[in-house]
Parts: sequence; C-alpha cells; structure tokens
Amino acid sequence: MAKKQRIWIDGRGQEVPASYVKAYDKARDRAVRRVLAGALKLRAQMEGFMADAVKTMDGLAAMKESLGARGNFSARSFDALIEVTIKQQYNVRLDGRVQKARELMLEYATRELERAGKGAFLLQQMIDAAFKPDRNGFLPRTEINKLLSYQVADEKWNEGARLLREALTTEAGKRYLNIAQRESLQGDFRPVRLDIADCWPDVAAPQGDRNQVGEAPQGGCGQVGEASQGGDGQIGTEEKGGD
Repeated sequence: MAKKQRIWIDGRGQEVPASYVKAYDKARDRAVRRVLAGALKLRAQMEGFMADAVKTMDGLAAMKESLGARGNFSARSFDALIEVTIKQQYNVRLDGRVQKARELMLEYATRELERAGKGAFLLQQMIDAAFKPDRNGFLPRTEINKLLSYQVADEKWNEGARLLREALTTEAGKRYLNIAQRESLQGDFRPVRLDIADCWPDVAAPQGDRNQVGEAPQGGCGQVGEASQGGDGQIGTEEKGGD
C-alpha cells in the first residue's frame, strides 16, 4: 500500500502534494515557523515578567503611606544602584462643547489678526494644534493647558476657555515601567532596555555550510532593549478600563 503524501497549503489556499514543493520552499517554511515559535515563547516570558514586576511594585507602593503625584511610584535598592519606577500616563478627552470653544477662540484670534498681525497668526496655529486629536482621539494635554493659561481680556475668548475647561475629561491611560541601574553612586543611571533590536548577535554573517536553515544564531544580547512605546527603558502596560 502506497504511503500517503503530505499535503501542503500554499498562499492561495490550494492543496499541493509535498513532492511538488521545492526544497527551498520547505526550508523557508521551517525557518519562519521556527522564528515565530521563538518569538511567541519570548513574548509569553515578557508578559509573565511584566505581570510579576507590576504586582511587585504595586505591592511595595501599598506599603507606603502615600504615592507620588498622580499615582507615580519609584523605589531604589538599599545600595541606591538600582531604580524601578512606575509612571501613570493620563489622556485628555473632550465632549461636544469643545467645538464651540474652538470657534470662540478662533473668532478672537481672527479679529486680532488685523491688529496684532503675526502674533495673532501664531495664536491661530496654537489653537489648531491644541484641538487636533491624535490617532486615539485624545487631545494634546500640553497644548490645551497652554491655551487655558493665557489671560485674555476678551469676552468671547473667556467664554471659549470656560467651555473648554468644562468639556475636559481626564482618563488614566497606559502605565510604564522604568528599570535602571548604575555602576557606582557617582555614575549615571542607565535604562535596562527590553528591545529585541538591541539583542542582535554580535557575530559575522554565516557562510558556507554554517548557513543552514533552522540553525540558532550564536551570540548574546549586548544590551537588553526598551519597548518602543514610552521612551528609553520604558515598558508600557495597558491600564484596565483605559483607552
């Protein structure tokens, strides 16, 4: 009885007998599946580490009588050579009143164009920047606060500022975990990076029979890298109920 051939599924969803699949195609399939398996395993390890690290720091924070401003928390080792910080990000969201506030503020800036010229034009640009949401629908906190800080002797402007304040809603966003260490008390803290790009093997490109598919690369992480979100040494974790 003939041995049943293995069937491969190609990129179009069609069945292809194994005998018709080229050696290179089989090799690349093995290669990408090997890399994916390793990435998924590493991802699971990082998620486990994040859960444990946040739980550990939250437990430590609970032992203190009070937290830092807006829930931020930082702790150092006894020798002051290791520092771990949790930072809470907040986002600004506005309701329907924001459109009217923008109109009133722009009306003032437009009236001032004839008198103040360049200064009023810059104000218009600042208003446009403040009311431009990001891809998640949030407005830039810094720009909004800058507008609200101006003391303007104009009824329309002040009405717009009042509506803007009433429309503001602050929501807790992502939390970031920063890990840093230094060699001595006189040294600067350096972030422990968790970015796979910083772990590129420091070896020459494989040649000849060393260039075999599925061979694990040798060499270690020169430096563990950062998560791209949150900046140097920051690892982001979504806050439940956030954005």
